Amino acid sequence: MTLDRKPVRIDPRIPWFEEVRRLLSPMAGVTDRPFREICRRFGADMGFCEFASASGLTYGGEATWKLVDTEGEEGLVGVQIFGNDPEHMATAARLLRDKRMDVLDINFGCPAKKVVKKCGGSALLADVPLLEKIVRAVIAESAVPVSAKIRTGWDADSVNYREVGLLLQELGVVWVTMHGRTRAQKFTGRADWDGIADLVGILDIPVIGNGDVVDGASYRAMVEHTRCHGVMIGRGAIGNPWIFEQMRAVDENRPVRAPDFAAMCATTCDHIRGEVALRGEKQGCLVVRKHIARTFRGYPGAAALRRRLYATTDSATMIAILREAAAAGGPPLPARHDTEPIREDAR
Repeated sequence: MTLDRKPVRIDPRIPWFEEVRRLLSPMAGVTDRPFREICRRFGADMGFCEFASASGLTYGGEATWKLVDTEGEEGLVGVQIFGNDPEHMATAARLLRDKRMDVLDINFGCPAKKVVKKCGGSALLADVPLLEKIVRAVIAESAVPVSAKIRTGWDADSVNYREVGLLLQELGVVWVTMHGRTRAQKFTGRADWDGIADLVGILDIPVIGNGDVVDGASYRAMVEHTRCHGVMIGRGAIGNPWIFEQMRAVDENRPVRAPDFAAMCATTCDHIRGEVALRGEKQGCLVVRKHIARTFRGYPGAAALRRRLYATTDSATMIAILREAAAAGGPPLPARHDTEPIREDAR
């Protein structure tokens, strides 16, 4: 059955967004080039770089600029910036003009302490006048359309996604992504899909839903509940790029299947190669560990497999271990995988 989505007004500068349904969220330390490419392979329509500090870009921070690793990238890609200084945000947008990207996103949703303590991310939901200045400044300097990501509000007593969403639409933002939690909730409790549905109902531009989508079934449930244009996946994609294949199966009205063990091992090997090529042997192997921690969760013997993989930072050894496990056939997938998915909140 085709999913029912609310008809929306697509900005003429982004006609391609009409068909964008499955997005990979910007995540620090996660959504680098190798992982974006893997997620695209499995059905992500658009991927975002790790979010970058506007001040870091403004001051020419080498580490910050490395996050914008889009040169020659195939497929739709977005860059997300955060900060609380309109001038720095405008400067960052201007400096990014020559970078390969399809949209520039403003981060008003990150709940991380290191971002919020600088009055960036979701902290700006508590200062709407400053938020407005930032949006105006970024749009004035950006060479590409601007989108924004928000939460429902700062806390339960200051839920203001309606006010913020309507303001963003008025200012010219081309779409809004909303994570269905307040900043105070961080990633606890249930995402407020009713709030996402409400925002979908009041805005003319696309709304992207975010929060508590961890598989094909929850993807279908969110779209049916909210009629959102698309869904952005954050932490639910860590160690689980196959979530995008399950989402694509729902969109194409095909059976949703979990990946088999051998395919998971092969994809992890590809990820190791990509990270090592980007970061070097040791760091590349270490980066993949956060994915491995989740990839094989739920399998009998997964803890022993992880221990073997964690015992080395040599990519050839890690790949050999994974090939050996795949050749052995791997353990059967637990029955609870389909009926009781482990819930992970999407950023």
